[in-house]
Amino acid sequence: MLKALCTAEFDPKWAEKAGELVRFQRVGFSLDLNPASRMDEKRIGASLQGYDIFFCGYEKVTRQVLEACPELKLILSVRDGPEENIDVAACTQMGIPVLFSGGRCERSVPEFTLLAMLLMAKPALRSAQVIRTEGWTKENDLCLRRICEASTELAGKTLGIVGLGRNGRGVAKRAAGFEMEMMAYDPYAPPEKARELGVKLCALEEVLSSADYLVMAARVTQETRGMIGAGEFARMKDGACFINAARAALADSGALLEQLRSGRLRAALDVFDEEPVGPASPWYSIPEDRLLMTSHLAGLSVERVVYQSEMLCGLLSRFLEGEAMERGVCNPQVWDCPAFEGRGGTLYGCRRGKGQTGAGQ
Repeated sequence: MLKALCTAEFDPKWAEKAGELVRFQRVGFSLDLNPASRMDEKRIGASLQGYDIFFCGYEKVTRQVLEACPELKLILSVRDGPEENIDVAACTQMGIPVLFSGGRCERSVPEFTLLAMLLMAKPALRSAQVIRTEGWTKENDLCLRRICEASTELAGKTLGIVGLGRNGRGVAKRAAGFEMEMMAYDPYAPPEKARELGVKLCALEEVLSSADYLVMAARVTQETRGMIGAGEFARMKDGACFINAARAALADSGALLEQLRSGRLRAALDVFDEEPVGPASPWYSIPEDRLLMTSHLAGLSVERVVYQSEMLCGLLSRFLEGEAMERGVCNPQVWDCPAFEGRGGTLYGCRRGKGQTGAGQ
């Protein structure tokens, strides 16, 4: 029976189902609270010896790791972007397909983004903190009322979305329920998809100058890295709120800090250039009414683990049955790689005794 090693967060029910397909075994987790249990490059290479399949979490799967594991034939990543920790090019050259649970955060990230918008519109956290520390008394009742009088409504405000992929569309679907005007910048988004969502596709300059809330929902590519800089921030409305629960690399942090210090813009940030954010960071100098900081939480949920586990089990089953793999494959070029036949191709369709070609057709 094929042997699979899992270092990722995995739902127990779906781990049991995976066990019906392969001999499914667990080992330490790269984000374990106990540092001794975390999987560094040396340990993951040693742990993968003798395994055919790797259910990967956040471990660095480098070329060196791959070269040290000659029996490894297939990688299944829980991440939306496996390339962030897996050397996908090396996998392709070695004939190892990388399957991934794309869309695992398509509910949690949009929900979190709407939460960030609401918290920036309504100072509920400040009010709750006063009540928790001082109680709600006759003495502070008027103070609490004054805090809450600063609340604003999302209805009628303009939401600008940069990137209309899964997460961007998810934000739009939810924002529609708050009666917001919606516009987006995404040169690759199908116009019909935008129309279905009630989103107007515009040039980036128009989105920047119109948005009351600007949400980053793009992936980091050569094209998008640092796409929001000093000039782009300067185009935004006074008092507008910049929300980034995608990736810090999409924006110039220094330029954003200047805008926040001046009081011209507000922001809600779940991602930072350096994480964790140390106590000496200049971000802490920005008052809480102008900056909401969270610790890279947007994609986290109990349901996400179930969702990613279900998707990976489905992908593994389809691969072993030899079904066409058009979605969920990070490196489709692998099908045409000469090394595929003797490595990943030995598993493709093996449960049906199917041949080793035509996987991507």
